[in-house]
Amino acid sequence: MKKTLWGILASVPILAAATLLAACAGMGSAPDRERQDMYRQSTQFENTEFVNTTPVNMELREGMFSTAVKFFLSNGRKPAKPLPTVPLSSADFSARPKPLQVTWLGHSSTILEIDGVRLLIDPVFGNASPVPCTVNRFQPSPISREELPELDAVVISHDHYDHLEMKTIKTLIPRGVRFIVPLGVGAHLEKWGCPPAQIAELDWWQSYWVGNVEVVATPSRHFSGRGLRDRFKTLWASFVFKGPDHSAFYSGDGGYDDRFEEIGQELGPFDLSLMECGAYDKGWPDVHMFPEEAVLGHMKLGAKYMLPVHWGAHDLAFHQWDDPIRQVAEIAAANKVRLITPLMGEACIPGETVSHAWWEQVEDVRLAEK
Repeated sequence: MKKTLWGILASVPILAAATLLAACAGMGSAPDRERQDMYRQSTQFENTEFVNTTPVNMELREGMFSTAVKFFLSNGRKPAKPLPTVPLSSADFSARPKPLQVTWLGHSSTILEIDGVRLLIDPVFGNASPVPCTVNRFQPSPISREELPELDAVVISHDHYDHLEMKTIKTLIPRGVRFIVPLGVGAHLEKWGCPPAQIAELDWWQSYWVGNVEVVATPSRHFSGRGLRDRFKTLWASFVFKGPDHSAFYSGDGGYDDRFEEIGQELGPFDLSLMECGAYDKGWPDVHMFPEEAVLGHMKLGAKYMLPVHWGAHDLAFHQWDDPIRQVAEIAAANKVRLITPLMGEACIPGETVSHAWWEQVEDVRLAEK
């Protein structure tokens, strides 16, 4: 018994050190001074940091420490039962990508097929935090990293942990896939072993062609950082995908401002918008949209169909897991916005696939157990 106890105690420092090393590796690497010198031509770069066109207030009303304590000590926001999903494997995807199809994997992770090109957007399959057991995924992704289909490119909106995951990047690097990222994010990828030739870094309004689809980095109102001292060191972005026959928009993360109208006028209209609608709170109103703002942004873009994202997989705010979709569905109906709400893992063709309020069934189960 003593030997077993001493063995357990002796292993604690080793496990703690291994966890710390893994967390440090997952932080990546902020751009060095040489890289920063390259960014000085960007109008979004001032001194040593990237800035928002519309300023944001980063001061939490109750302070960061008290907010974090309150968040982690509170509970009851997660689904009581596993959410319905459609299990996926690479065999479920056709050899040639569809003209327009989107497969939502939970949170902001999606597979977008547009005019013969297949794009993977903000792929995160594990936890949304470098600290174990803090921001766990509600349940496994409908598809594993290893089962992802053939991809033409991976698009990353910014470097927060719920949008950029080291394990996924390392899994995809050997495939030779191209990574399209905002300025500075390439430093993380290179730290994890990605050759620079596989990385395309974009400033706002710059574009990169993937086959016959133009991928344009567009403005967002957010921030960046993976550690304690690298906030604003990399850029954040939304993205436009313009093919010869179809177009789509992805909001990335960010608070509401007039960028949606500007993007719609410059690059719209769009067949589909993927709009962030979760992780909002009155304590940080400038960096995440509330549901009514997500719907308004979609309308300002001039998009036909709206897919709500940034919800359903992680507990990142004080609201219930299903508050975002319930509010968005109600507001969209009142404004005659055509909403698509697939299950996680369900392939959806806008205008053809019939959506239903599947979260209502989950709520019924939860209420029946009380």
